[in-house]
Amino acid sequence: MTQISEAEVRDLAYHLWIEAGQPDGSDLDFWLAAEQRLMGTAVVADSPAPEKAPAAKSKATKAASSESKPKAAARGRAKAK
Repeated sequence: MTQISEAEVRDLAYHLWIEAGQPDGSDLDFWLAAEQRLMGTAVVADSPAPEKAPAAKSKATKAASSESKPKAAARGRAKAK
C-alpha cells in the first residue's frame, strides 16, 4: 500500500473545495473525500444508480400486438335530433 502525504491530501481537499464553490464549514468533509480519493476508496454518495429505461417496442411488435386485440365497441348514446 502506498503512503499518501498530508500535503497531497491538503492540496486535493483544497481543489475539491474550490470546485464545490468554497462552502463554509465543510473542511472535514473535503479532507476525508481527498483521503478517500487518494487511497482509491472514494464512494460517490450523491449520484444514484442510473435507472433502466423501458425497452422501446419496434413498429412490427406494436402492429402485431394491436392486431391481436379485439376492437372495443362504441359506447354512449346516439344523439337525438
